[in-house]
Amino acid sequence: MAIELMMEIENGGCVPLGPATSCDQALALIKETGPDLALLDGNLNGEKIGPVADELARRRTPFAFISGYDREHLPQAHCDRPMLNKPFLSADVRNMLLELAESAKDRVP
Repeated sequence: MAIELMMEIENGGCVPLGPATSCDQALALIKETGPDLALLDGNLNGEKIGPVADELARRRTPFAFISGYDREHLPQAHCDRPMLNKPFLSADVRNMLLELAESAKDRVP
């Protein structure tokens, strides 16, 4: 699934920075690269994604969740964030990237 998503991101004109397979890896990527936006799986190999979502929110980085589960399995503090349900269509990924990119324009560094 990660490779397919990376291809969709590239096809959408963006540069993927991952995938990260753990929260520590994701947090390191955020600190090293300062992404413009992010797509987060709701679960990274059994780890809850809350700390990663918290860091992105602290940095005011627009992000959305991608999950095969419903919202109750996502971090409560971020329940208002956009979400793509698995399985998703290519057009869904592109639309989400456009939505997040628009939000990123409004972000003050």
